[in-house]
Order: sequence, then C-alpha cells, then structure tokens
Amino acid sequence: MTRFYCPFFRSKPKGKTVARAKESIKMNPWGVKMASQQIKVRAPVLWSPESPNLYKLITTITSDGRVADRTETEFGIRTTAFDANKGFLLNGHPYTIKGTCNHQDHAGVGAALPDALQYFRVRRLKDMGGNAIRTSHNAPTPELLEACDHLGLLVMDENRLLGSDAQNMAYLDSQVRRDRNHPSVFIWSLFNEENQQATEAGARCAASMQRLVHSLDPTRLCTAAANEGDVFEGVNSVLDVRGWNYYINAVDGYHAKHPQQPNIGTEQASTLCTRGIYVNDPKRGYMSSYDDNGPGWGNTAEAWWQVYSARLWLSGGFVWTGFDYRGEPTPYGWPCINSHFGIMDTCGFAKDNFYYYKAWWNDRPVLHLLPHWNWPGKEGRDIDVRCFSNCEEVELFLNGQSLRRKTMPKNSRLQWSVKYAPGALLARGFKGGQPVAEEKVETTGPPAAIKLTADRTSIHAGDEDAAVITMAVTDDRGRVVPTADNLIDLDLTGPGRILGVGNGDPSCHEPDVYIPGQATHTIVLNDWRMMKVPNAHKRPEVQENFDDSQWAKANVQSDGGPLAPNESAVFRTRFEANAHEIASDSITLAFGMIDDDGWVYVNGQFAGESHDWNTPATFAVQKFVHEGENTIAVAVRNREGVGGINKGVTLEFRDKPEPVQWKRSAFNGLAQVIVQDGKIPGTLHLTAQAKGLAGAFIDISSAEDSSQTLQP
Repeated sequence: MTRFYCPFFRSKPKGKTVARAKESIKMNPWGVKMASQQIKVRAPVLWSPESPNLYKLITTITSDGRVADRTETEFGIRTTAFDANKGFLLNGHPYTIKGTCNHQDHAGVGAALPDALQYFRVRRLKDMGGNAIRTSHNAPTPELLEACDHLGLLVMDENRLLGSDAQNMAYLDSQVRRDRNHPSVFIWSLFNEENQQATEAGARCAASMQRLVHSLDPTRLCTAAANEGDVFEGVNSVLDVRGWNYYINAVDGYHAKHPQQPNIGTEQASTLCTRGIYVNDPKRGYMSSYDDNGPGWGNTAEAWWQVYSARLWLSGGFVWTGFDYRGEPTPYGWPCINSHFGIMDTCGFAKDNFYYYKAWWNDRPVLHLLPHWNWPGKEGRDIDVRCFSNCEEVELFLNGQSLRRKTMPKNSRLQWSVKYAPGALLARGFKGGQPVAEEKVETTGPPAAIKLTADRTSIHAGDEDAAVITMAVTDDRGRVVPTADNLIDLDLTGPGRILGVGNGDPSCHEPDVYIPGQATHTIVLNDWRMMKVPNAHKRPEVQENFDDSQWAKANVQSDGGPLAPNESAVFRTRFEANAHEIASDSITLAFGMIDDDGWVYVNGQFAGESHDWNTPATFAVQKFVHEGENTIAVAVRNREGVGGINKGVTLEFRDKPEPVQWKRSAFNGLAQVIVQDGKIPGTLHLTAQAKGLAGAFIDISSAEDSSQTLQP
C-alpha cells in the first residue's frame, strides 16, 4: 500500500518533471507497509486563489519488473497560518477571506450536481471577487474541492456534527484523510451551531476532535461555526481559531479578553433580498433587493463587511450565502420554497448585492446602478436610486441631465432620490478625477424576443459535463426586460437531454424537472385456486391449460398461510387481456408476499422466482401475456411457520411514456436551462419559443474527449 499525504500540495507545470524518487520495498504476500519518501521541489510555484498552480504526483508500484498499480495525485504547494493580530496568512502574507457559505443545491438539479455545475458555481463566486467557500454544513463532495483546486477558491472544510463518539470520530477521520491533499482546504471546521457548544462537555468533545485532526493533519488548524457572542466557555476555550457566526458587536470585547486566539468570521450577513424586486412584498413572498433587510440575528452586506474589513485580526469571513437554496424561506413561509439569503439566486443570477461585494472584494473598477428603470405609472414620483461602486466619485445623469457627483465612502454605497421619467439613467465613475467606468439602465420596450446564452457551447459526452444556458426576454433592441415573466417552451434535439430548468423565483411552483407521464391501470387478482403437492419442482400443474376446476379456493389477501411447515402447493388464477393492454410498455405482476419460495409461470412459461418472504416480489411479464384469457401459476414451498401467497396480487399495465413539454417562466426577465449530452457525441439543438415573442435557438456540440471543458 502506498500513502501520499502532503497538505500544502495539489498539479504540475505541464510538460516538466519537477522531481523523482524511487524506493524498493520488500513485502510478504498480502502484507501492508507504509512508505515514507521526501522529494525536494526547487523554486516551487505557489498555489493561491489568484494563481492556482497545480503539480502532479505519480505513484507507481512495480512487482517483478512489471507495473502492478499506478495513481496520479494532483497537489499544490502553499503555506497557511493564523496570527492573532494579523489574521489569516497565505504564503506568508496577510490574506483576507472573502468567502461565502453554500449548500450544494442548484436550480433544476437539486443536490445531484454534474461536475460542470461545480465549476460553474465556483466561477460565479470568483466573478464576484470571492476567494473562499465554507462547505456548510457537511463534508463537501470531492468534485467541489477539485473545482476549487483548479479555479482557485480556498475551502473551510466542515464536519457535520459535534461528537467524540466512535461513529462521529470515524466520520471525521475519513473526511480528513480524504481531503487533506487538496491545496484549497485551508482550515477544518468541526461543527456548526451545536446546543452543547458553550458547555464543558462540548469543550471535551471539540478537544478530542481537534486532537484527531491534528494527528492526521498537523499543518492545518481547526475552528467551528458557533452562533454565540462574547463567550469563551465551552468549545471556544479549546479551538485553535475562534469562529464567529454573527454577533459583530461582540468581536472587539472578545478579542480584548483573549488577544492570543486567532479569529475568523465563519458565518455572517444572512441579508434578505430577492433578485429584481425593490419593495418588500409579503403577499408574493419577496424581499427588497436594496440591502436594507438584515434579519434579527444577521446584518446587511454593508454592516458586517465594514466591521470585518477594518479588523485585520478577524481574517475576513463567509457570507450566508453565496447562492439561494431550497428550504428556509425566511422571513416568509409558503408560497416561498427557497431562501432569500443568497448573493445570487438558485440559478446563479446576480442579485444587486453581488455588485456590492464585487466592488469591495476586488481592485478592478466596478459600477452598478439599481433599481431597473421600468416604472410605468410612477412618472414624477421619487425613486430610490443607489449605486454600488469602488470608484472614488460617481456622477448620476437622468436623460443627460446631471443629478450631482458624489464621493463614494469606503465599503459603502451612494444614494439619490430621483423623480421618475422614462429614458436612461446613467452613472459615471471617476478615479483621480478621470472617468474609469460607466453604467446605464434604460426604460425598455415590451417583451419582443428570447435570447439564449450558454456558459460554454462545447462540452463532452457523459454525465459529468453540462452546459448552463441563460434565457433572457428582451425588447426589440435586445435589452433585457427586467419585469418580464413570459412562459418559455423548450425543445431539445440531438443525443442529449434537458437536466432541469429554473428561474430564481423563490415563490415559483413550476417544476424544475419534467418527468414523462405514463397512463397505468391495475387489475387485482383475487380469484385463486390451490392444490397441495409433494414438492414444488417441475410441476405439471403450472402448464397453461391445466384443469384446476376441482381445486380449493385460496385467499391470497391474508397475512399468512395456508401452508404448514414443509408443505408445497401450486396456486393458479386466470385473467383477460385486450389488445390495448398487451400493447402496454410494461406489464408487471406483483406479489405482496410469496412465503417462503416461489416459482412463477405465466401461460406455462417461467417468469421468475422468489426466495425472500419478507420482500414483495415483482416480475416483468409482458412477453408472456397474450390477448384473451391468460393463466398464472405459482409453485410454492413453505419451509417453516405458515406460508403461501399472501398480502395480495396485482397486475399493472403501464402505457408508453408520454412526451413532455419542457417549459419555464422568466422571472424578472431571466430563466435558466441545463442541458447534458448522452454517451454519443453530437450536436444538441435547443429551441426556445414563447407566445408573442421571436424565438431563439442555440447549438451545443459535444465530443468524446473528456480532457476537459470543465477547466478554464
């Protein structure tokens, strides 16, 4: 057995051999031995979110001169540390965490994400300026870590539960061993918001878990996501790094009392907002997107980030959440079906707060205006206009008339009250007195057309890849209509399928997945006859035309019987099938119980056998059924207790699947469809149409080569 573990590691500058090591190990057959080697990498190229440089370790096992096994392990070289005053250090330098917490949940597909969607979501987070992700509240799928390794996103790798019992320690052990070679993983989170976190028992559990992690990985520290303020008792007294869930007003007092303990914001904000909505609407289940709605336990984006950005020792933190997710429809219940916490909606479409973070989480000029400028019936009324930007100054214009230039406060935003008039609202950003950015929102015309845009138009065949296609409803000038809700019909041809659809509407009850419908009808088979026989093997009584008219009637609806231990019998019944029924896509014969062993025949032909009395038995019998009268015979052997055919027998006729019509309504101008190729390369042709709109199509090509369109 070979074991590779290098926690600072993960791929290789292509075409270059960095180092080589060889060791001969003699082993007895079936023996196990740990091999320890050291390889010197001269002038390593370091991994970071900005430069996710990867190496590759190739491990080969040879026996008698022949290769017996070979494995490749990607790794990256980098250092991580925490300092109580400087915060998190990456490669020896202070590095502020600009992260998000996320469940693995995406519109259209739920939690079962193709690998390509992991990459899509990581790219969206990086587009925002994010550099880290917390895998709340469970161990991540390995494919997410691979995406973070390749694209550059630090990971707080989170365990599910606080517990030092054997089972939970085994879970933690497995997680650390599995994930410790990923360079993206920079810290372990032991749990999230546990009832025992402030108790002595909780401290003992956390200490045991932390010791286990250190024994498996002495290079990384541990934290936990604890929702408590200035509290040192319990887990905080033993953790390497204090994790903060909210309580931004308590951080200074805690740090003053415990100046030697590093800190990190494990969960912050929980800001409530809905994409494209600018007034709280309890009836429809929407929240304003103005960054005004912080829940009782959380804060707005601006409030928490102003605290954390000013305190290097806090190390930065993770926003709850990067994407909306199914469940927790705070602050409303039904008709909401997902959260409002995301900086992006369930599709990954940006809410306005996306641009607040983008402005203050990167150095490139950012300028974003909100709201949209379609407000019919509000002419002459004041509209609350805001601007997210990192420009030094921003000047606002309405239809060419200046509404004043303002200075942008650091980590904040600007605001104007503007009397609505249709036309163009334009913002111009300045740095050093020179214009560096411009943003315009316009009053659009009515919906006129559909526009399709794919994140990639070339994928590979198979179930790992997928293309994410944005469907936008535009006016006749190609501008997205920000209030459009048109229902879009979809058709896909070629060797692929639509995986799912979504629109980011937290109150939308349209299906994300359309399942082919099948008409079915069921016959209950109650009229049975039975005759006991010496044994159940090769019985002539199972033949199609055997005369059973003198046999005793049998009750197959009972819970047990009628056979005593070591008795056998043949059970028979008849049913009629018409031409439509025998043309069914499937015909299934189902027994509630065959106790103990049964051999099933339809029209004298063997259909299958059952040997588990505790499990209902089903048989596909379409090929045995013909039009007119049919017979079913079952030879049963009971080994102990009472036995026979019990708990009912049915025959289900299922028609061929009906073709489905995929569709999705736009929400504030946008919707999403995810498509995937099958195993056969080719071209997928997606067509989108809606009543009264010009349709659109897009082609997605696929090939067998999986060397990877997932990576940039």
